[in-house]
Amino acid sequence: MNISQRDIFENVFGRIINHTIIILLLGLTFLFSILTPEVFLSTDNIHNLARQISFNTIVAFGQVTVLITKGIDLSVGSVLALSAAIVIGFQDLGIVIAIILALLMGIVVGFLNGWLVSKIKIPAFIVTLGTMTLVYGIVLTYTKQQSIIGKIDSFTILGSGSIGPLPIPTLIMLILLFIFHMMLNYTKPGRYLYAIGSNEQATFQASVRIVRYKILAFTISGFCAALAGVLLASRLNSSSIHIGQQTALFVITGCIMGGASILGGKGSALGAFLGVLTLGVLINGMRLLSVFTYNQLAIQALLFITVVAVDAFYVNKVKNRIIKSKF
Repeated sequence: MNISQRDIFENVFGRIINHTIIILLLGLTFLFSILTPEVFLSTDNIHNLARQISFNTIVAFGQVTVLITKGIDLSVGSVLALSAAIVIGFQDLGIVIAIILALLMGIVVGFLNGWLVSKIKIPAFIVTLGTMTLVYGIVLTYTKQQSIIGKIDSFTILGSGSIGPLPIPTLIMLILLFIFHMMLNYTKPGRYLYAIGSNEQATFQASVRIVRYKILAFTISGFCAALAGVLLASRLNSSSIHIGQQTALFVITGCIMGGASILGGKGSALGAFLGVLTLGVLINGMRLLSVFTYNQLAIQALLFITVVAVDAFYVNKVKNRIIKSKF
């Protein structure tokens, strides 16, 4: 393959990568519309899908913020589970106090992750793997490995109620989508997060406080996971040790499908939303087709490996082109 042919191939490949999420979303929607014509596009199913993806999308907003800095947060599922346990278990103190405690827990865990990664220089994968296990251990200890049932029925309005045609969790998700879009694209912290992920050394030499912004990214991720836990607990009016176990895999896959990269410097709130929506459509369609649960998990895992591999391949191709162009 000569130089011009290689340029054309890489340009076409890059364009396909950039629009993969739209192609997948439209393709899956078309496929399931044909396979389950009377159910998939029904009002009830669309309403249910919108509510279901809201919880993971909120977590994804925090996750993509960390991915942009070339980090990763594996603890989000455990934080979500502990948040749900706290908000249900502390209802005797009042709903507002219980929600505040749950959100504070997420902020503290996120801050700890960010501090260990940025200040102590431990790799994000190791840190968040450790806090994931630690927090989940706290969940098991606090709940005694039993489900906790909510005592206040009015609490379910937050997760199960609607305002007009929109479920409340979906409305909260859309508000956060706007906030994260503005923050990442039009504020100084957002620009610094991208700069850190693209070239941390150059950003440091530009007198940017790397530690501060990495801690901010992980703290946001912890807060988003805790908020999703509160909303999910409200939806179920209970807490279970099983919730959140696949959350990290799900949201990381969605973020990368939406344009983020494990190598940092890329990603957006809109992309994270589209990625999670696409996965939500896939899982919803498989459930309507009665695909066995374990097969669904296997498909998600294979999809995760595929999108990470394609992302790494494309980024390395671009880097190699840049290096060659300098010589």
